[in-house]
Amino acid sequence: MIPRYLVNFGTQKLEKHISDLLVIGSGIAGLTAVLQVCKTRSVALVTKSELKESSTWYAQGGIATAVGKEDSPALHFNDTLEAGAGLCDPAAVSVLVTEGPQSIFDLINLGTDFDRALGGEMELQREGGHSLPRILHSGDSTGSEIENTLIKATKACPTIVIEENAFVIDLITFNNRCMGALVLPSGAETPVLFLARAVVLATGGLGQVYQVTTNPSISTGDGVAMAFRAGADVSDMEFVQFHPTALDIAESPRFLITEALRGVGAYLKDCSGERFMVGVHPLAELAPRYVVVKEMLKAMERCNEKHVYLDASHLSQHKLEEEFPHIYKHCLDSGYDLAKDSIPVSPAAHYLMGGVKTDLFGRTNVAGLYASGEVACTGVHGANRLASNSLLEGLVFSKRIRGELDNDFRDVSREDLEEVEINFETAREKISVPVEKERERLSRLMFANAGVTRSKKSLTEALSEIDQIGRVLAADFHSPKGHELQNMTIVAYLIVKSALLREESRGTHFREDFPLPDDKNWRKHTVLRMAESE
Repeated sequence: MIPRYLVNFGTQKLEKHISDLLVIGSGIAGLTAVLQVCKTRSVALVTKSELKESSTWYAQGGIATAVGKEDSPALHFNDTLEAGAGLCDPAAVSVLVTEGPQSIFDLINLGTDFDRALGGEMELQREGGHSLPRILHSGDSTGSEIENTLIKATKACPTIVIEENAFVIDLITFNNRCMGALVLPSGAETPVLFLARAVVLATGGLGQVYQVTTNPSISTGDGVAMAFRAGADVSDMEFVQFHPTALDIAESPRFLITEALRGVGAYLKDCSGERFMVGVHPLAELAPRYVVVKEMLKAMERCNEKHVYLDASHLSQHKLEEEFPHIYKHCLDSGYDLAKDSIPVSPAAHYLMGGVKTDLFGRTNVAGLYASGEVACTGVHGANRLASNSLLEGLVFSKRIRGELDNDFRDVSREDLEEVEINFETAREKISVPVEKERERLSRLMFANAGVTRSKKSLTEALSEIDQIGRVLAADFHSPKGHELQNMTIVAYLIVKSALLREESRGTHFREDFPLPDDKNWRKHTVLRMAESE
């Protein structure tokens, strides 16, 4: 049983905050959504940690768009479809690649400083799956440059209320539409009711569901779980991308080594020093990520090692230090000189292609609820995300939400919000749950049984154990960590259930018992929705 609300509460007993728009999450998708309306409408921005603590902040490689002289939206379109392994929505991809360039220029006009060549033109890099260089970057800290720009613009908005370090317990639905969220502010014991005419979910990903991930500690799948409980469709949850090159040392999250390093010529080698991607794919080390990961697993098994090696020692030390300063320093601090040593790398959970199903304007099937960024499934990524398309997706689709919000602003009045009255009470077990222990148990299970490779046996075992862990859904928690565990348990269930349904291998989803793609039966999407009886 999956409860619709994770706490007992009554709206008449709670402090209320009312605004036109509620945005949950402060990465590129959330901040872009805020900036579309905050100069003319009241906006509440609620974020789980500090404003800058998001996956956007940690994005090293860059943002992809067709601005080069030899590039075009058509080429970007083709590369995206090729990487998506037959499951991209062409209409969504068309929106991404045609509206992407102007969205980038809007970022530049806000103050984002992308690297430029000597002649003043934007310097473009190449990453996996791209047929030519089209990645804009700011050194190896592109995400933080974009995030800083958007935060500065957001703080300048006159109508915004920013609530940092606040945990969103659940979405509030009333009269068949989403009208806000139940929020636990930092240090508070009692939730606050944030009501709004429309809600934008921009909560990011769920990498922490896996034992080995590049995602920050806040990425626990809260948005997907909340939307699912609210009745939203979730789609393609089986497609979780593992980034090939995470530094293989004992740290959490794992340190990501950007694909741009392979774009400038770094090699992947096995234990014998051989480049195992040559001859496997025309793009060699720059093949789509799921292709690279599969070959890495073969090399690791062949060598009986838990990693392969990234070799950039043939490149100029000056180039490495100049273009990848953050990566160079982190590797050096970890005992590896990027200019001299082969760096141990292994796959780590990185990005969810699926999520809350939306249309081309960010709308979910729940009235008043929108989703953008990694939490959303727009259809852009298909079964495997093309490198550096994620930041662009959050930017483009959050801009598109703006036109639809006017309908919500007309349909829902302040009086409607003030009339929201919910009294939710259910018997909850007063049980002691070792949250950290159960969280570790869940993440180990997911990495082992529903990670890079899966099978009916491993997934069925995972589903059985998740059912045992699922007792936490009936527990009475009063802390964000407990609610996070509940959300992680739900999204783990959704991943495993979807992976069991898809009896084929496609993109990032590899079934050992169904090793080939099945276009006849499975060139389609999985969609899950919580049953009304639950």
